[in-house]
This record gives sequence, structure tokens and C-alpha cells, in this order.
Amino acid sequence: MTLFKKIPVTFADKDYEIRVLYDDASIHVIAFLNNHPANGYRYQIKIPTEFDVERVLGTDVVEELVEMSKNDIIEKRWENLLKVMHENKQRK
Repeated sequence: MTLFKKIPVTFADKDYEIRVLYDDASIHVIAFLNNHPANGYRYQIKIPTEFDVERVLGTDVVEELVEMSKNDIIEKRWENLLKVMHENKQRK
């Protein structure tokens, strides 16, 4: 995977990084914290072979995925999902 760009995000006194990575057939947007994935959410675009991935990288479509990844952090979506999963596990 090739790094296209990193977007710093600070929330709750933590410094996150949204990374946009790509290869010949896909684009990935992933939030990182301390150089590790920050949560279980990943955004991926699979690009058909007849299209140039690098031309898609600078578009609003990718920026929307970056914003979604930021909102996952701000809204604490992963933490909320873990809480629900943990509660459901205890009921079994």
C-alpha cells in the first residue's frame, strides 16, 4: 500500500491520524492512534481496473470517507459498538 496522505485529528487529548492509502485496485481510509489502528472501522473503495486510482484520490468521494472516519472518532462509534457487543456477550 502507498500512503497518499495523513490527516491529523485531535480529540479528547489524543492525537489521531487518518491515513489514506492506496494500491492499483483500491483506496483505504483508516484512523490510527499511536501508529496502530484506532478502531475496527475501515473505509474501502474498490476501483475497477479500467480506472486510474490516483485520479480518484483527490476527489470529494475520498474526502467524504475521511470525514466519516473523523466522525467515528468524535462520536465514539467503536467504543459504543464494543459496549453493545460486551452487553450481548454477558446475556448468553
